[in-house]
Amino acid sequence: MELIEMMNEELVKFDFEADSKEDAINKIGNLMYESKIVSDKEKYIEGVFQREKECSTGIGMGVAIPHCKCNAVNKAAFALIKLKNEMEWSSLDNEPVKYIIMLAAPDNSDNIHLKMLSLLAKNLMEDDFRNKLIEAESIETIKNLFREGER
Repeated sequence: MELIEMMNEELVKFDFEADSKEDAINKIGNLMYESKIVSDKEKYIEGVFQREKECSTGIGMGVAIPHCKCNAVNKAAFALIKLKNEMEWSSLDNEPVKYIIMLAAPDNSDNIHLKMLSLLAKNLMEDDFRNKLIEAESIETIKNLFREGER
């Protein structure tokens, strides 16, 4: 499994406007629904909020990775969202979030969401990858970055 295969250009947004974590999750959930990644927007968004209640998905370093594994998800995918304005996310380092990577995974036995999280975390731990992702201003730049990260 390669992350680049799960990248949907409709789910890559720059200068994304959201007023709060809740607003961002709702708006990105709507993008997932419009892109036909999820079949039931409310159920998916509810799942993301439920996961967020368990533990904040703000991993630090300006990045949050909210996610949900549920039967409302048609296929594994993720949204890459560069925020117009950073926001509070209850991150591990208490710093605001500049970038949201929101995952959607079907509720089946292959646990693809864990594979996605693992690959993303591995890449995001590298300062160079993370900084280039946050600074990227085109989908092509992001695709190239993910291709490099998978080598």
